[in-house]
Amino acid sequence: MKKLGLLITIALVTLAIIYFIKNPDVFEDIWLWIIGLIGVVKELTSKLLNIGKERVNGKKSVSNKPLDYKVIKGIVEDDFQGLTITLLRYSDDKETTVGLLYLNGQYYCYTLEDTFRSKKIANQTRIPAGTYQVAFRRLETNLTKKYRDRFPDWFDYHLEVQNVPQFTGIYIHNGGTHKDTSGCILVSDSLSVSSKSTYLSNSRETFKRLYLYLKSNIEQGIQVRLVIKDENWFAHLTA
Repeated sequence: MKKLGLLITIALVTLAIIYFIKNPDVFEDIWLWIIGLIGVVKELTSKLLNIGKERVNGKKSVSNKPLDYKVIKGIVEDDFQGLTITLLRYSDDKETTVGLLYLNGQYYCYTLEDTFRSKKIANQTRIPAGTYQVAFRRLETNLTKKYRDRFPDWFDYHLEVQNVPQFTGIYIHNGGTHKDTSGCILVSDSLSVSSKSTYLSNSRETFKRLYLYLKSNIEQGIQVRLVIKDENWFAHLTA
């Protein structure tokens, strides 16, 4: 029976390896599920510890800060009636910041920005976390003309993250590495991270898709806002 069980285990592992080799994109979803699972485990552990304290002390423990299930979802929920883009930064290697982008609570793509710096260095510093309006910057700058030449069929003006303290001309656009950002937010469906480099690939297609979607909303008069949370957003999930 032990040999039979071992053979079944080996067969299942082999099938799983073959499946993941043929479907590498599945890994992108799996690790997001792992993050969610970690949050659930952390919450359950906290509750069990509180139950233990209650039994030891003979009274119910009181949390200083009630659990906010709206925050647990990682998505801002309030009375805002427009379109909310949420950027969850989860890693900063002192050169590049990577994150996850959500549209009204649904995962959309990866992001890449400059690193955090306590003292701003022009074109090498990401913008502060916060909530900002996103709208078209209707100016025909040299960069605007460059993008129109690059994307003649659909690009009009840059999507600007507006009213960022100490920053101007912060756009959402395509790109590969932190050298392409200058404080802006790059988007892509594909992210590669290694000890030598972090970069996005196939960014143009993701940017086109996102640009046209946001353009459609803005032209209908729908307000668009960007909510950015720094790397410690996960630590606040059960705080």
